[in-house]
Amino acid sequence: MAYVSFDAHASETGVDFGTKWSAILKIASLFGFALVIGLILLIRNLGDGGVNQVTVSNNFGVIEFKVPYKNTLYENFGFVQEPKVTMPLKTLEGYVDTTFLLDSGAVVSTLPLQAAHDTGVDLAKAKRITLQGFSGVPAFAYMDKIIIQIGGVDFEFPATFTESNATTYILGRKGLFDDFTINFDHENRAITIKGKSTK
Repeated sequence: MAYVSFDAHASETGVDFGTKWSAILKIASLFGFALVIGLILLIRNLGDGGVNQVTVSNNFGVIEFKVPYKNTLYENFGFVQEPKVTMPLKTLEGYVDTTFLLDSGAVVSTLPLQAAHDTGVDLAKAKRITLQGFSGVPAFAYMDKIIIQIGGVDFEFPATFTESNATTYILGRKGLFDDFTINFDHENRAITIKGKSTK
């Protein structure tokens, strides 16, 4: 009887010891796998020439503003690289860094209603127009102008202000694409905005 209980005790101890080592090995392998993936991503970012920071140059009167794509996680599509740029927008309180979606499909820059108040637009004097997006549903907006700094230089662009505060800040073609060359470099995950000359 003593022999059987000793054997059972030894067997239980052996199982506990083996289970502990198995758990330790599994955890170590998970950390190792995460470390390897992290190193691969780091090497990829360093080696592929991708842009990972904003750069601004103003050589010979030509402004060049380069900014990396922003990764956004969408429920049905995973991570998507979006052409978003952050630039100083002139407001009544001074320049405020504002993130815009750079939209080559938008005719004009569009901002939410709050931006009209922030930039000092008098909506009573602004022209009220009808906007129609890709959904085909018309919406009312007010036409005026905004001032954005690119490379430390002020540029004035026509803009519309919607009647909603939920509107995305959008930089459209009118004004911006007239005076700048815009390059969407998906391979290097970068947007380059290059001016023809300083104003």
